Amino acid sequence: MKSLTHRLLILTAMVLVAGLLQVALAQPQGRQMMSPKQRADTLGKQLSLDSATVAKIAAIYEKSQKVMADKRTELQGDMDAMRSAMTEIREKVTKDVMALLTKEQATKYEEILKAQPQRMQRPRNN
Repeated sequence: MKSLTHRLLILTAMVLVAGLLQVALAQPQGRQMMSPKQRADTLGKQLSLDSATVAKIAAIYEKSQKVMADKRTELQGDMDAMRSAMTEIREKVTKDVMALLTKEQATKYEEILKAQPQRMQRPRNN
């Protein structure tokens, strides 16, 4: 009788651990990056852009993503150079996107960009 109870207890514990592992592995790890298309779609909604402009912005984002990936590989280990290169790429993206916007949309886009650093900051553990 003890053996059966002991086996059932072990089996129950194994099922519980398996369930917990499944839940833990199903959770996304960290913040997920949006695709260039998702980013363009989100911006399109925020600025009430037409589909042609959203497509152009998505192309700008896709191109910049590839350039950034190449720079990360090229400048691996040189954090100052990488930071500088990423800043230049982001500034070019902003300039290219701004060129597609009306004056009102550009003003709202600048507001969105100003709010980004605050949203991007990670909470500090104190």
